[in-house]
Amino acid sequence: MGEKQDWDIFASGLTQIKENHKFQKNGKEGHRAEDPAMGLSHVVAEIKEKHYLKYVYVWHAITGYWGGVRPGIYESKMAYPISSPGVNSNEPCDALRSITTNGLGLVNPEKVFSFYNELHSYLASAGIDGVKVDVQNILETLGAGHGGRVKLAQKYHKALEASISRNFPDNGIISCMSHNTDGLYSAKRSAVIRASDDFWPRGPASHTIHIASVAYNTIFLGEFMQPDWDMFHPTSDG
Repeated sequence: MGEKQDWDIFASGLTQIKENHKFQKNGKEGHRAEDPAMGLSHVVAEIKEKHYLKYVYVWHAITGYWGGVRPGIYESKMAYPISSPGVNSNEPCDALRSITTNGLGLVNPEKVFSFYNELHSYLASAGIDGVKVDVQNILETLGAGHGGRVKLAQKYHKALEASISRNFPDNGIISCMSHNTDGLYSAKRSAVIRASDDFWPRGPASHTIHIASVAYNTIFLGEFMQPDWDMFHPTSDG
């Protein structure tokens, strides 16, 4: 499925969030049952019961999706991040390149709590225990017209953590791609943070530096959050 199509599907339901047929029991394309028990809650219950999982989390970007939210919803407007020459030369990123080219639908910071609260309350009602909030550092490229990147980060993180507190009482959030200082110092309640860059299991040359960088990151991040080494696995088959 293309990126723009994914973005449109995600954005189209945000004024009344509901799962599509893919997440419904016996779902059929073009038809959805209105019974909540047949929707995402059914999927979550089955995951927990069949696989004996205690917690199920859902991924979303801090802007909703990689490309944000459809313009007009929650007063979102198209923005075009500009990546610094240093970032481009150090680690060229196809995802960032796509966003800078195609733009991102940025929710009005004054409306972003409503956006998070609607999304999180829907997930919580379906039995989801928390969220992994990714792409947090994209905010540092979107501050123009919003009082600068620090002010934008402060508003987004305040709204995000307020929604988490309301909908996931166990502080169910994992921060991801969030090593920018704007985000680190704006987050007041988030307790778990991904400490690593992406792990490439089929690229052995990257493994040593990956483990080293995560260890170094943990020294700093561990002073105020619980570092999560989620992009790591051993060589054992067990």
